[in-house]
Order: sequence, then C-alpha cells, then structure tokens
Amino acid sequence: MLMIRHAIGSRLLFQTDIFEINEKNDKWEISIPVNKKDVQEVLKLKEELNLFEVTEQEKAWYYSSNAQIELNDEGTELLISADHKTVYPLS
Repeated sequence: MLMIRHAIGSRLLFQTDIFEINEKNDKWEISIPVNKKDVQEVLKLKEELNLFEVTEQEKAWYYSSNAQIELNDEGTELLISADHKTVYPLS
C-alpha cells in the first residue's frame, strides 16, 4: 500500500495498492496510475507531502525535497521523484 499524506497534520490525501517504485541514481521514481480529479489536492500541496509504502515487514517513508511531483500529459499517472527514503521495521 502507498499513502500520500500532508506533512502538516498527516492528513491522508491519497492511498493506493497500485504503484511502482524504482531506484535510479540515488533517487526513487514513483509512478501511480490516477484519475486527475482525485489528485488535485496532492498537486496543490506538492511541497508539503510525505509518502509511505507499507508492507507486512516494514514501512518506508519517502519525500521529495524539491517538490518533484507532476501529472503526466494525459492526466493518468502521477510521477514523483523522491530523494529521501527511511525504512522502519514493523515487527
């Protein structure tokens, strides 16, 4: 599961089980299929977001210090480039 939360107050803005995370050049490229209207608040608050990937074993916290978050031209995929990752065990 991937959750996108507002950094101030931790309000849940978006949650999905369908996403892809790839490490590339000391960054993590996160792509999420979306409906454009469902992520307007995410885009509006793109400088104040925390992303959490939760599995049975751990929770990973990602964020983009340069607000590298955008919607593709078709409005069907949210693209995030995160430059920070911290992993927390859940056991």
